[in-house]
Amino acid sequence: MNNGCVEVLADEFNFPIIKENTRVWFFRTQSGTYYLDFHVNQYIALGWNLVPVSLIIDKKEKQTAKKDEIAKLYPEEQRPGLILGQMETFYLKMQTDDLVVIPDIGGQRIAVGLLGDIVTTVKHKPQSDEFKYEICEHVHKRSVKWLKEIEAWSDVYLFKTLRAQQTISDITAYSGMVYRNLHPCYIANGEVHLTLQKRTVSEYHIKDSINLQHSILQIDSTLSEYYNVQDDSDNIVIKTAVGSPGFIEIILSCVPKSVLTAVFAFRGILGKVTSKDGETNTGIMAILTKANELLNDRSTRKKTAAEIEQIKADTKKTLAEVAYTDALTRKTTAEAVSIELENKKAFEKLSEHTATLKEAASRSGITLGEQLDNAS
Repeated sequence: MNNGCVEVLADEFNFPIIKENTRVWFFRTQSGTYYLDFHVNQYIALGWNLVPVSLIIDKKEKQTAKKDEIAKLYPEEQRPGLILGQMETFYLKMQTDDLVVIPDIGGQRIAVGLLGDIVTTVKHKPQSDEFKYEICEHVHKRSVKWLKEIEAWSDVYLFKTLRAQQTISDITAYSGMVYRNLHPCYIANGEVHLTLQKRTVSEYHIKDSINLQHSILQIDSTLSEYYNVQDDSDNIVIKTAVGSPGFIEIILSCVPKSVLTAVFAFRGILGKVTSKDGETNTGIMAILTKANELLNDRSTRKKTAAEIEQIKADTKKTLAEVAYTDALTRKTTAEAVSIELENKKAFEKLSEHTATLKEAASRSGITLGEQLDNAS
C-alpha cells in the first residue's frame, strides 16, 4: 500500500483533501449586524464605497499615490493605508475557493463558506414579519457558497482565535481549527484528521473515554496486521476539549491504512459509510472488499497467485504429472483456506472493535460533526 492510494480511498469514501495553498479569511460583519444578510444572500461586502476598484487594482499607480487619493475621498479617516490594505486583500489576495469565516452577533456562532467571484449586485431574499435582517449597503461584494454554521460551544479554541480587530484577517495559521469543525474527516498536510463531537451535556465517563480511544487504536492495529504494514499507532495524536459539550480530534499519519481506520470509525459511530457513488456499505466485509479492490492488496494478490498456480497445476495434471500436481493443488488450496481464515479473523476483530467504539460513543453522546455522505 503506497501513499498514491490515499487519494483513491479518500475519493471513494468522500473524504476531502485540503489543497496546500488554500487560505482561510476572517471577515467581520459589523458586530454581527450583517451576518444574516451575508449568510442568507450568499455574499460578503466591504465598505469604503467611494474608493473605485480601478484604483485598487491599478498596478502602475504607486502606493503613496493610492493612499493620498483615499485620504482625499475620506478626509476624516486617519489611516488611509489601512483602508488600502483591506481593499487590496479583498480584491487581490482573497482568491476564489479560499474559505471565509463570518461571526454572528456576540460571536455565538460562525458561518464558514467557499469564496466566489467579485459581484456587483446581490439578489436579496424577501423579508417578512417573522424573518427580518439588516441589508448591507456596501458596494464591494464577493459571492460566497456557505458550507456550514458552527455553534460556539463546539470548539472553544476556535472561537478564542476569532478576535481579530480588522475587518479582514488572514487566519490560515488556525485553519486546522476551522477544518475540524467543517469536515468530520479530512486529509491535509500529510495527515488524516478525524473529529468526534460531544453534543450532549451528559457526563463523560473515564471508561467510555478509554474504550473509545482504545477501540480506534485496535482498529488501526488490526488493519496494520491485515495489510502487513508497519503499526504506526505511536504516531497517532489526539487533541481534545471534551467538556459538556466538546470535541475529540484524532490525527493519524496519511497512509491508506489510516484512511480505512477513519472509515471504520465512521462505521462504528454512524453504522454506515457511503461511497462517492451513493452506495451505502454497512458491513465490515463490504468496506474491506471495496478497499481491496481499490488497493489491490496482498490478499487479492495472494488469491490471484493461488488461482494461477491452480491453473498451472491443472495444466500439468493433464500432462500426467499427477503426483506433483496433486501436491501443488493441495498446497494452493491450503493457502486459499488460510487466506479466508485470515480474512474472517480480521472481520471478527474489526466488528468487535467498531461495536465497542459505537457503544462508548453512544453512551457519551459523541457523534460526528456531520454524516459522511453530507461531507464535501
